[in-house]
Amino acid sequence: MSRGLVRGAAVAVLVSGLAACGGGQGGGQGDGQGGGSKELTFWMYQDRTPQAGQVMEKVRQDFEKANPGVTVKLVKIPKDDYNTKLGSAVASKSAPDAGILDQPLVSKYALDGTIKEVPAGLIDEADYYKGALDTNRAGGKLYGLPQDQTTVALFYNRKLVPTPPKTWDELQQAAARVHAADANVAGMNVPKGDGYGAWMFPGVVHGAGGQLVDDAGKKVLFDQPPAVEALQLWVDLLQSSPRKITDSDKPFENGLAAMTISGPWDVPTIREQFPDLDFGVAPLPYKSEPAGNIGGEDSVVFATGKNQDLAWKWLAFLSDAANNGAVADAFGGFPVHLKAQVVAGGPEQAAFLEQLKVAHARPAVPQWIQVNDEIIAPAIESALTGKATAQQALTDAAGKTRSLLGWNG
Repeated sequence: MSRGLVRGAAVAVLVSGLAACGGGQGGGQGDGQGGGSKELTFWMYQDRTPQAGQVMEKVRQDFEKANPGVTVKLVKIPKDDYNTKLGSAVASKSAPDAGILDQPLVSKYALDGTIKEVPAGLIDEADYYKGALDTNRAGGKLYGLPQDQTTVALFYNRKLVPTPPKTWDELQQAAARVHAADANVAGMNVPKGDGYGAWMFPGVVHGAGGQLVDDAGKKVLFDQPPAVEALQLWVDLLQSSPRKITDSDKPFENGLAAMTISGPWDVPTIREQFPDLDFGVAPLPYKSEPAGNIGGEDSVVFATGKNQDLAWKWLAFLSDAANNGAVADAFGGFPVHLKAQVVAGGPEQAAFLEQLKVAHARPAVPQWIQVNDEIIAPAIESALTGKATAQQALTDAAGKTRSLLGWNG
């Protein structure tokens, strides 16, 4: 799940300054030298903005200059149509050489042999954010490279919460103070039991030292104490954060909720539409260790591709220190390479970057989107609406997940 960061003016400036040499593992002698011309086809989402298109065109030209005889063909597909078109191409064995892939789909395509394992030595894994790199792992192996990443953090109204809470206890105390001071204001816009809330939930579970599954051991763990405690936190917050308040239109933006959880995509919108709102962004509060979730895009090489070595070289070029700052921003997220330059943004981006240092990849389970949307999300909502306790809701959800995955643990 990846949302756009609106920093078009900064991107336009960066386009003119991108190093023509490219750099990183993506550079080097041309694959086309002495071997005739080669065309590499790369599928990606349609450009978010004209500036994003300029960035990709500049990077494409730089790669071709560094690799004489090579032509990179960028095929841009509307995001809403992308997975369907890619699925059809894979089924008909007409997939491109390489392409963008949403993080939860990597494990599915890896385990069915659709995509190739990353060649040994292509990158230095220490150069990348661990969470971003881990979104490409399946069965303990690496099957792609991250290209951009995003996450959520705590938005807080400075007039109502002068100092952002760092722990769960501080979060509950701050929310309670706000609601006690004004019964018409909620302390927190508590996430709901939908696909979005379920996507955020693992970051809270990891903040209690837990995880949702052990995919290597084929064990479901979200009926264990850390996950139950995470869901109970949300349930308890409702005491100071009634839904009759937070179900209103834009409760945080309108000053009816002191805190909310959201991503960088909301920052420019709030700044533009609610200029009088004095708000800040801080890392998510945690119980035992800082943690968070992750979204974004990965890039992979398809097993039917004719230019696999060249495709890996292109993907490494996109994610290296010289190019990834601009490429990630064009895709709508933050860099995945630790040394890549972050495109200039507002003061809020520091919290998101701090959060990404401790972000955890979603489980490498091919059916995870279904588990997230159809099992965990309803369980969260069941607990939040009082139809079941947090333990009952997650125990039931864990049982359904074990049945779906065929796991005993």
